[in-house]
Amino acid sequence: MEIAAKPVPADSSETQSAVHWPPKSLGLIALWLWFAIVTGLVEAAGLELFQKINWANWAHTTHVSPKIFWVAPLWDIILFAPLTLLLIVVGRLMRNPLVIRVSVFLFALLMFYDWLALPERLVHRSAFILAAGLATVTFRTFTKHESLLLRFVNRTLPFLVAAVLVLGAGIEVSAWMLEKSALSKLPRASAGATNVVVIVVDTLRADHLTAYGYEKPTSPNIAEIAKEGVLFENAISTSSWTLPSHASLLSGRYSYEHGATDVKPGGVALDNRYPSLSEAFAQHGYRTGAFSGNYLYFSSNLGFGRGFIHFEDYFHSAFDGFTRTLYGRELARLFFNREKIRTLLIRLGIPSIDELQPSGPSSWMFRERAAEVNHEALNWIDRDSRPFFVFMNYFDVHRPYTTPPGYPRKFARLSTHGLYLQEFNSATPESRLVAYDECIGYVDDQIKAFLDELKRRGLDKRTLLVITSDHGDMMGEHGLYAHRNALYRQLIHVPLIFWQPERIPIGVRIKTPASIASIASTVGDMLGFGEKEEFPSPSLIPLWTAKQPIDSWPHPLSEIAHLPHESRNSPSRYGAMTSLVTPQYHYIFHEKFGAELFDWIRDPDEKTSLLKTREGQIAAAALANEIKVRMSPPQ
Repeated sequence: MEIAAKPVPADSSETQSAVHWPPKSLGLIALWLWFAIVTGLVEAAGLELFQKINWANWAHTTHVSPKIFWVAPLWDIILFAPLTLLLIVVGRLMRNPLVIRVSVFLFALLMFYDWLALPERLVHRSAFILAAGLATVTFRTFTKHESLLLRFVNRTLPFLVAAVLVLGAGIEVSAWMLEKSALSKLPRASAGATNVVVIVVDTLRADHLTAYGYEKPTSPNIAEIAKEGVLFENAISTSSWTLPSHASLLSGRYSYEHGATDVKPGGVALDNRYPSLSEAFAQHGYRTGAFSGNYLYFSSNLGFGRGFIHFEDYFHSAFDGFTRTLYGRELARLFFNREKIRTLLIRLGIPSIDELQPSGPSSWMFRERAAEVNHEALNWIDRDSRPFFVFMNYFDVHRPYTTPPGYPRKFARLSTHGLYLQEFNSATPESRLVAYDECIGYVDDQIKAFLDELKRRGLDKRTLLVITSDHGDMMGEHGLYAHRNALYRQLIHVPLIFWQPERIPIGVRIKTPASIASIASTVGDMLGFGEKEEFPSPSLIPLWTAKQPIDSWPHPLSEIAHLPHESRNSPSRYGAMTSLVTPQYHYIFHEKFGAELFDWIRDPDEKTSLLKTREGQIAAAALANEIKVRMSPPQ
């Protein structure tokens, strides 16, 4: 790919060309590949670095794994290709040797803009102006030392190409080898060991499910599963957003214990201070696999990968890798979020563009649907005959409340194209509810599809299925939308169903409030792991075996840390919150705004605080003391 360079006489002017014309197309191709690969490698290093140190709240936007070291250069090669083709055509038409120098300026402009815009500390215009200045300096330097720099490009390009190939192959092969090695080290599982599948439907409110009395038939399949198992009518999440709730699901502990209240400096949320449920399964000879639709906050790099032999989160598709690069996000921001462009691309045979949805103020993601999560999990299950623990996160009920293109609608009238961008913020509360219910219907179908596949494989009778959620969503109640903002019942009341033919009682409904932190100990208890000290929240089995309600059952605790980056009307923006749910009351305490107390039996929407009543003051004082005692460190 060497560019033919002509020696420049000592007395020639600086404006005289140092390159024969017409230049070989391979010369422009060499410059294209060199700049694209360097751009991508530095970008990948920056993404990994900022994610690790969580600089300026970086970890709340774009997440990546080591695969980015070959994904970013590859996508930059693709994105720089049209410019290269244009330069080749222009060069052949104009027969002007300055095209080489112009190409250096343009490629340098793309490279520097990528690096400057990557940390999101500069507005786009400022990043572009500064990049243009640096590209100008590069252009002038290249003009003065053209032959030398062209030789440098030619000599280093093979090493850059080799680096990307070695990184890509090494990352993929090492992941395969690590999983194979981990499987070979598993102890032998007990004979007839029960498989376990935990399905977490992200953002699913219990009060929108048919089995929980919702007036719309959103979830007939989940209702049928509940009839064949145990349903907890008042299951309470440990928080109102994904990260701390998933930490509780896997550690069997509350947030004040496991400490995963937000992404910490270093890019980790769940540390190794306590064992995880996945580790317990591996110690008992189980294959362990996690399959995440929410790779914003349930991902391996945040600490959730511990104990899982296999974890599928990022880079589930080519387009997902594309939106994790700087230019992928820029194209999404400028073009792909426009309804007309999305519609055109769909008509051109790219229906997956409709799955491109915002994941933050300046980040985008290609949503992985429940059907894809099912497919990944089932493919992994089929690889080996050993018993398995599968942990799945469905992200479909999460905003922006869209179902896959072509999915038949039961309730929704909003379009699936651009619901979040064009319609969501201006939609009426009723319209949002309709769209939310439509998403529940889709997930309900996918849960049935997954269970049908287990039955087809003959695995259903020896598989324990747990269906739950990490939190709910606000639909305008208390003037709030979404989650991560408060601890009202709409945010923490989640479904919880246990199902296994011939092992789980049929048609049992438990009214006692119970925490999702108890799922780990319950599963361990059912399988006879005998490690109750590792998962201290009490097993729920006594609640479905007791003849009478257990009055002394621990009240579920919920927490949310101070999250200063939340919206201005979010209580969590101004301080941490804690709540406690009893069979009658829901007590909420905000460290800045004080307490609220609701009788959720009589007032399920929690519209009227009882703190002004004598009864409420007495109850609130007792519950505040209970929280203090429970959260105090042991003496």
